[in-house]
Amino acid sequence: MKKLVYLSFLSLLAISLTYAADDPKKHLGIATYSVKGLESDIEGTFKSLAEAGYVTMEISNYNAQNGMVAGYKPADYAALASKYGLTIISSHARARFDVKDEAATVAAWAKVFDDHKLMGAKYVIFPMNMWSGNFDVLKQECELMNKIGEVANQRGIKFGYHNHHMEFATIAGTEQLYEDYLIANTDPEKVIFQMDVYWVTQGGQDPVAYLKKYPTRFKLLHIKDDYVIGESGKINYEAIFKQFYKNGNQDWFVEIEDKQTPEQREQSKAMMDGMKEMQAKGGSMEDFFKEMMKNRPAGQGGGMPGAGPQDPAIVAEKLKDSLDAIKLSAVYLKNSKFVK
Repeated sequence: MKKLVYLSFLSLLAISLTYAADDPKKHLGIATYSVKGLESDIEGTFKSLAEAGYVTMEISNYNAQNGMVAGYKPADYAALASKYGLTIISSHARARFDVKDEAATVAAWAKVFDDHKLMGAKYVIFPMNMWSGNFDVLKQECELMNKIGEVANQRGIKFGYHNHHMEFATIAGTEQLYEDYLIANTDPEKVIFQMDVYWVTQGGQDPVAYLKKYPTRFKLLHIKDDYVIGESGKINYEAIFKQFYKNGNQDWFVEIEDKQTPEQREQSKAMMDGMKEMQAKGGSMEDFFKEMMKNRPAGQGGGMPGAGPQDPAIVAEKLKDSLDAIKLSAVYLKNSKFVK
């Protein structure tokens, strides 16, 4: 039965793709993290994204160590995207984040912002952090976010943070959620927030309620589902978009994970739950990875899962699967009257 429902869903989207004309008013964004195997065919990917109707991009392949994007200088990568009618407006980027060395942290992020200014990006988003369970340190982390955001402002870029479900855990010994604490203790002029609607729901919260509670803080969205957008029926995208637009915002990005079986999805969720638990104990990301490696089944080697060279045939299959899902998601969104 589930297979029939899924096939029916694909059939309807295929029909929509055949008969629906592109709506120039639609402002479709894509997080290129969604494209698995992107760097095996960058130009082919950009062409496919543009043909699907996407116009803005959020990248995730900037390398803070060398200031390059997939081997390109930032301006050259932006120009390549522009060749296919795509504009890079946002980026998920990581750099040093150390409350014990604020000067080095701020300097590292300043370089990140300089490079992104060359691409014309409006936003740079810190994609994930293992927050402290100690209030004094957590406060320092918020203050450091403000200092990073101030440096971003000086370069005409908005700095922000992207949630997973860890931020919807309570801080030990309190009834306050991490997300609420981060919002309350960062300067709205210096730090914005990007709501990942899927992870909000996985954290047991309502995206619309959070958009109403903090109408001026969530400036960006990640539109996400179990896989293809709209396929699961679990998330009320119409209510989310309507509230987001009502709050005066327009920039959002489709984000899609690897194609997974239900079992693989549960394994992924279990990993995220492990991070959530480590955060609650006051551990670091390094502690989490050490614990994960220690508990790996014997015979799997010492590297991180997915690390090292990959079979080109598998990369090609992942690229095709992800682009197919991205196209189907675009069809759903282009044919949804609530999307502008």
